Parts: sequence; structure tokens; C-alpha cells
Amino acid sequence: MEILFSESDSLESSNFMEPADDLQEISEQRTTWSMEILPHNIADVPLIPECINEVYITMIPGAHCWETIQTAQQIQAVGKHAVPHIAARSFAGVEELEACLSGLQEAGIERALLIGGGNSELAGEFSCVMDILKTGLLAKYGINALDFAGHPEGNPDDPNSEFHLLEKLRWTEERGIPARIITQWCLDTDGANAWISGLREKGICNPIHIGIPGPSTIKTLMRFAKVCGVKASTKILRKQGLNLSKLMFVNKPDKIISGLRGYDQLHLYPFGGLEKSAAWLTEWQRNNL
Repeated sequence: MEILFSESDSLESSNFMEPADDLQEISEQRTTWSMEILPHNIADVPLIPECINEVYITMIPGAHCWETIQTAQQIQAVGKHAVPHIAARSFAGVEELEACLSGLQEAGIERALLIGGGNSELAGEFSCVMDILKTGLLAKYGINALDFAGHPEGNPDDPNSEFHLLEKLRWTEERGIPARIITQWCLDTDGANAWISGLREKGICNPIHIGIPGPSTIKTLMRFAKVCGVKASTKILRKQGLNLSKLMFVNKPDKIISGLRGYDQLHLYPFGGLEKSAAWLTEWQRNNL
């Protein structure tokens, strides 16, 4: 695969570990990015900056998997790597999961982000990511690398989110499956840094990709924070009000990035629109070469 993967693959060895300071020095020198889009944003794919090699596809609760498959096909067709979300609680059963995985295999998908999903009620027999992993179907349909969601600020839907993350990482390590951690977007940089340090102290050396909110308004951020369950970010927004609004409009995410330490890659959520986020990222890349 491209540079994005070769750098990450070197970090995925279970025997690899570098001090946090060294990891940050590497990150500052060669920051790479991925981006997340909704299936209905597929027409905007040509706007995605050249520096983005991986494009994640959100699986919206209640949406049919064919939307994810079609979006993945179009992303792959323009020479980028599509990384679809696979939401456990969205599938009615094994048959529906297999149909989805078969379609993704035809699209050339080899990596996916596994999540529980935002559904409050189960669509079928899968209640969590581990239920999907234990089917053995991912490998059967050619998905041989996995991403798991990380929650530096906690997950209101799962009070034991870190325990379950470690469980999934152990499961993949035992089977030699490359795995990375992709976090929800956050504004609490101190909390994110402490969370990263805590994982490293526990011996976790999997790559950690930190979610960054693209340029957007307070109203948009508040709406997404509520949907995503980002607790600390919501509190910060409410407390800082117009001050944070000014920060987001004038400095955009630059100050958030400058406060982060120890990450391996950054993951952009284009809440304010893909075009606006793409323009910002292009400028950021130009200023940080």
C-alpha cells in the first residue's frame, strides 16, 4: 500500500515500542491524515485533498449497507483507500453481515473500522464488536486489518469502553491481525494526551489516530458532540461560548493539533462541510511541511 500504510504497519508489530517523546517527534515531522465522510457526501470526493489516502465511511444507524458498499466502490475508483464502518448492532444476523462483507470484498476492501453502532436497540444477534470478530467472517471476506474506536473522553454508551478496547486489541494481537485505534473527535487535548500516555503505559503499541473536528460553528459542534457522546468537548463548548467560537473561526483546529502529544496520525471530521475542511487541511499541510 502507499506511504500511509507502510508507516502504520511498522508501528503495528507487537514487538515495537518507542518512548512517547520519540513518537511525538515523528508525528510532528511526518503528520499523516485520514478523513471521514457520510455516504451522501460521495459527490464531494473529488474535493478531498491529495494528502488524504484513507477515507472512512460512516455507517448511519438505520441505513442499508449497500450505501456503504457503493460509496466504498467510488472511493476506491479514484485511487484512495476506503475504510468502511461496520456497526455490529445494525445487522439483523449472519446472513445480512455476509452480504455486506461480500459487497465490500468485491469493492476491494481489506480494512474496516468496527464499532458497536449508535442503535439503541439491536437489529439482530450482534450486540458488540466482539460478536462480529468471533464469527470469523471478516477474514473469510478478505478484511485482514482492523480499526477500533477509541474514546479519550469516555463513552456514555459504554462505561467500560477502555476495558473493551483492550479486549479487542488483545484478541487481534493473539491472531496476528494488524489493528489501530481511531478516536472520536475531541477538544480536550490534556485529556487526550493523558489517555494516550495511559495506553502506552499499559503496553499498548498499536497506532493511535486522534480525531480532529474540521472548521465549524459552535451549533454544529454541539450537535455532533451530542450524537457522538463526546462529554468533555460539550462541556468546553458550553463554558467557553463565544471565546471558543472565535477560536474555531479564526484559528480553526490548528491550536487543538498543537496541544496534542504522542499520536501517530490525525483523523479529520469535516463537520462544517467537506469543502471547507479540505481547504483548511490543504493550507495546514502547506504550512507544516
